[in-house]
Amino acid sequence: LLKKTAYWVEKKVLNSFHTVSTISQGMLKRAIQKGVDQKKLLFFPNWTEVARFENRSKNKQFLTDLGINPEKKIVLYSGNMGVKQGLESVVYAASFFKANNDIHFVLVGEGVAKESLKKLSCELNLKNISFLSLVPYSQLPDLLGSADCHLVIQKKGVADAVLPSKLTNILAVGGNSVITAKPDTTLGILCKDFAQIAVLVEPESVEALVAGIEQSLLMAIPNKIAKNYAREYLDKDIILKRFVKYFE
Repeated sequence: LLKKTAYWVEKKVLNSFHTVSTISQGMLKRAIQKGVDQKKLLFFPNWTEVARFENRSKNKQFLTDLGINPEKKIVLYSGNMGVKQGLESVVYAASFFKANNDIHFVLVGEGVAKESLKKLSCELNLKNISFLSLVPYSQLPDLLGSADCHLVIQKKGVADAVLPSKLTNILAVGGNSVITAKPDTTLGILCKDFAQIAVLVEPESVEALVAGIEQSLLMAIPNKIAKNYAREYLDKDIILKRFVKYFE
């Protein structure tokens, strides 16, 4: 009874507004399921500054300054190192590739799981993985442009209805991504509707992640499908113009 009452109150509150905006198609569907009038819904996604990120390629001097061998293929995770990401799978994937001298894993960011991840990599005696602090926003285009494969890692059931904000910049730079998500999530539907925009793999599966990385490293750089998607759907100026037009 308490649950039904809470949902009823939520529906009444949401429908009391003239407009209800969400950041993903998955969240729009959730709002409809909760009884929000579809005419009130507005898609207002996270954006990226496409002009800042596009046309970036591997910056060898930038990687060298970070202590990374620029001649290797870089598998990059950049973002929060929390519990919900399940980044242990990335460390185990790096262990699978440790005999391959051409591939290096780079994990950039901070979070409660960072020290345990570093400890795990030491226990596995990995020399092909580096842990770095976040870089300034001004250097983010060089960081993303220098990666051969980007990792968008999440556990099962985490943020199924959203498009992670980190992915917007990856798409803008034309990066090839390995995304861990179920096919029926917002990320899964994106990969289905825009074939080869990224490699979709089963969450929390090291084997699937390894296979996805191998597939991603064979894809052409830049990823034109990713770049075109970012230009059309994620560019800051376009999104804001559509938003303003909606209220005119």
